[in-house]
Amino acid sequence: MRLTRSGVLGAAEYIFFIVAMLLISDALTPLLYPPSGEELGLGDSNTNRLFLAIVIYLLATVLLFPRIRAALTLLTRRPEVLLLVLLPLCSVLWSADPGPVMRRATAHMLTVVFCLYIVTRYTPEEFFERLLISFWIGMVASILVGLFLPQIGVTQGSVNSGAWMGVYGHKAIAGRMCAVSLFVALLYSPHAKWLHVVRISTILCTLALCALTQSRASWLLVLLGGGGALLVQFLRIERLSTGMRIAITTAILVAMAVIGTATFDDLLLSMGRDATMSGRTKLWESAILVASDSHPWFGAGYRDFWLGPAVQDVARYLSSWARMPAHGHNGYLDTWLELGWFGLAILAFFLVRTILAVLSASIQQPKSNIWPVFAVCCFIFIVNNVSATVALRHTDAAWVLILLASFYTARTRLELDHDRSDATRQASLAQTKKTSPPPPPPTPLRPARPEHALGGAPASA
Repeated sequence: MRLTRSGVLGAAEYIFFIVAMLLISDALTPLLYPPSGEELGLGDSNTNRLFLAIVIYLLATVLLFPRIRAALTLLTRRPEVLLLVLLPLCSVLWSADPGPVMRRATAHMLTVVFCLYIVTRYTPEEFFERLLISFWIGMVASILVGLFLPQIGVTQGSVNSGAWMGVYGHKAIAGRMCAVSLFVALLYSPHAKWLHVVRISTILCTLALCALTQSRASWLLVLLGGGGALLVQFLRIERLSTGMRIAITTAILVAMAVIGTATFDDLLLSMGRDATMSGRTKLWESAILVASDSHPWFGAGYRDFWLGPAVQDVARYLSSWARMPAHGHNGYLDTWLELGWFGLAILAFFLVRTILAVLSASIQQPKSNIWPVFAVCCFIFIVNNVSATVALRHTDAAWVLILLASFYTARTRLELDHDRSDATRQASLAQTKKTSPPPPPPTPLRPARPEHALGGAPASA
């Protein structure tokens, strides 16, 4: 079989997408970080990871160029995302470390550009098909690495000794990816038969890795994600009216909130935490005191609180700590510390609008199996951002998925509006044809005179 040029380019773009999603989901950690793991704590500041991310994002920018008008249209429909891009870039003006802030803010901007490339290039079904394959590679590779290379895939010699992390570098990251992978495989039903084999093997490997990570936080994410999936299914029951579905879902949410509040302390104990969240409350109180005195409205600058000079002021309150963390273990707090009340307000608006748009799409398209997946990804992001900083983080799977949810709902709304406009135009044309008076009948031709017909002289009387 001869390969055409378009076939080769299509295969290359397919591989490009898979590599990009493996990077974003941290499945390339064993290849990008040195065996000693000394740079693992650098996270997205690791040189190899940052270089590969920039290469991928620049290629995505080039591939986006033919569809730049569609991308700009999506941004006009989601101006809060544009603000979440511009504010980190503008924070260079008031940050203490303009150089690092500009590099990180640029990487964050390119992450949004990469999301626009995906949304304008692939349908939601095509995206989830490729995402499923990416998770299948990551989960299978994690099981194999844990079995045959435990020095890489299993935590050694620490309080988490014996906890599996597979190819993801840390059990917390592995647990978060397990939660997302599980619901992508469970809720998304591909059309191709061979993908069903991939789907089943992904579910089995994900369940195994999720158990082996020993990450109670990931188990909690799985439980909350399952609850979110059930709520979305309630919203999609066509036999009930929309008002009844919303009332039932709201009642369930209130009941869950009451139960969660009543059992909060017991839940913390089951996760190995106490009311201080293993000392994190002291960290949060110290950071809030420093930020309130210095920069409450616009923050210290994008990624410049914990990685910049401001952390030295926090360290005075935490003299007993061996080292300062690179983030505050709370994404909402970190957003306020870095971008102030203004940035936190934009993030809150973005989250509320995105989840409402996804739920609305779930109700309007009850036959589609993509919106429940996006809804669960949104729930996981909102909950996970309480204990880990995933909001506004470049090259982070949780942040990329919720951005894609926002953009895909905007694209779907644009397509529906376009279809509705076409249908209205066609109906208007049909109505015009019915109501317009019929055209006058054509004037009958007068019969030709005999002499003209024969071409002779006029007949004599």
